[in-house]
Amino acid sequence: MMDNDKKQDFEKVLDLLEKKGSSFAIATVIRTMSSTAAKPGMKAIISDKGKILSGWLGGGCVTKAVCNTAIETLNHKKPKLVVLSPDDLKKDLKELDNEQIFHKKNYCPSEGSMDVFVEPFYPKPELIVFGNTPIANELIKFAEKFSFNFLQIKNLKNLKKLDLKQHSEKYIIIATQGNFDLSAIKEAISIKASYTGLIASKKKFEALKNTLIKDGFKENIRQITCPTGIFISAIMPEEVALSIFAEIIELNHLLFKAKEFLVKKFNPSGFNIGVNCGKVSGQTVDHMHIHIIPRYLNDVDDPTGGVRGVIPSKQKY
Repeated sequence: MMDNDKKQDFEKVLDLLEKKGSSFAIATVIRTMSSTAAKPGMKAIISDKGKILSGWLGGGCVTKAVCNTAIETLNHKKPKLVVLSPDDLKKDLKELDNEQIFHKKNYCPSEGSMDVFVEPFYPKPELIVFGNTPIANELIKFAEKFSFNFLQIKNLKNLKKLDLKQHSEKYIIIATQGNFDLSAIKEAISIKASYTGLIASKKKFEALKNTLIKDGFKENIRQITCPTGIFISAIMPEEVALSIFAEIIELNHLLFKAKEFLVKKFNPSGFNIGVNCGKVSGQTVDHMHIHIIPRYLNDVDDPTGGVRGVIPSKQKY
């Protein structure tokens, strides 16, 4: 168990990671046998790079195995039980080996054994809604129900107070419906988001597009989806909000399913995820799809800058 000072430090790190919108894992010792440094109840917060940020799990034998498993659980989006034991226990535990249980031989002279539960945590997806209309308010209700972080920009004054999470998956809905439409669209397309939807008729969107093109936003408006939402013959505000949120959830799940498939089949070290918006960025057909590009250790000499590397001079700054 943690003393009060360590518990406070643990909670501070946890709070900071959640505020930043970072992925991490929590490892908890749930059982020990024979001589082990760590005892049941001890915990550690592990970063997505496999580094212990707070807490303690014992010596190097344990730490390395658990930290490697933490990276794996974050990639697969599934918790895992790490069973560390000496040779004489391995036969008894081998039958338990599967995708959810990882057995690792303990080479420590103490010959102790330990079970550590490793659980992944991800930043909540973030819903950004522009507008104070009935549909906008219904969308916020859905965000609360589905544990999304959310931000509602009700008027022009709020545009200056945007406080976005750093690493969260972002979904934007413009539900201004006649109030500060152009200002909202211009602000929305400046935010890097997985999905940007506009609630408007096709005729109104065409009129807005013409104005945006005149204002120099020709390439940016390609990232806007209009009409937005899954077709369910929605009429009432709550029905429209339901159709939109269903599309957002579907996109979120598809992204993680694709990553899970790639991890299982090709075991990459990381990913680049992005969308081509506009002719200058390589979009040749006016549509939207998400690119999920698996990356491997040393696949390029210097990966610094990530997707910025498509323009070499912009890779480092």
